Amino acid sequence: MKHRIKPLEQEENELKESLKDEDSNQTCDCKNHTDRTQDDNCDCHDNKNCKESCNCDDECDCGCGHNECKCECNDNEYSKEEEYLNMARVIQADFDNFRKKSYEQMALAKQEGEIQAIEVFLPAIDAFSEAKKVITDEKILAGVEMIEKKIFEALKILGVEKIEAVGKKFDHNYHNAIAVINDNSLDDDVVQTEYQAGYKFKDKVIRYSQVIVNKKEEK
Repeated sequence: MKHRIKPLEQEENELKESLKDEDSNQTCDCKNHTDRTQDDNCDCHDNKNCKESCNCDDECDCGCGHNECKCECNDNEYSKEEEYLNMARVIQADFDNFRKKSYEQMALAKQEGEIQAIEVFLPAIDAFSEAKKVITDEKILAGVEMIEKKIFEALKILGVEKIEAVGKKFDHNYHNAIAVINDNSLDDDVVQTEYQAGYKFKDKVIRYSQVIVNKKEEK
């Protein structure tokens, strides 16, 4: 029996078809994409060049199509939106501090102006106390005391109060001792006489009381 020899061209064609069928059975190495073949020109997501070609926040354009193949940006880097938002917050905080400081400076300047105006009137108020000492007419004295009372009421509305001194224990926060007397009928460190009245404005002393303080004699 004679064997039939195939033509060379026919053998080459059969070999090509065999190789083609073998290649079609091989699958892509990409994860979760076993149904894709190498004929689809899929590049595996583990390909280093795939990640290097990826731009920030852009998906990989390797063509494999998986979600895992993305740009691995540094999580600590801020986007432009976050950068501008942080900048706005810093500016807002600086402005709030500036506004608060400006308000405090304005309030302090207002208070200093009020104190200066009140200090101008204190000598005139002192004149009422000196006048009462020499007035002998009771009606005139009553009129002067009425005016003095109205002035003190107006000053109290503004926040000005007279510092109590006579009969009170000496307090260096409000009193300034200009002399000492020895009177055993009084307790030690008690104000015996007020030489000049003191005043405070909203709990701030604007003039200390000039007083004479008692000290008992030692036996």
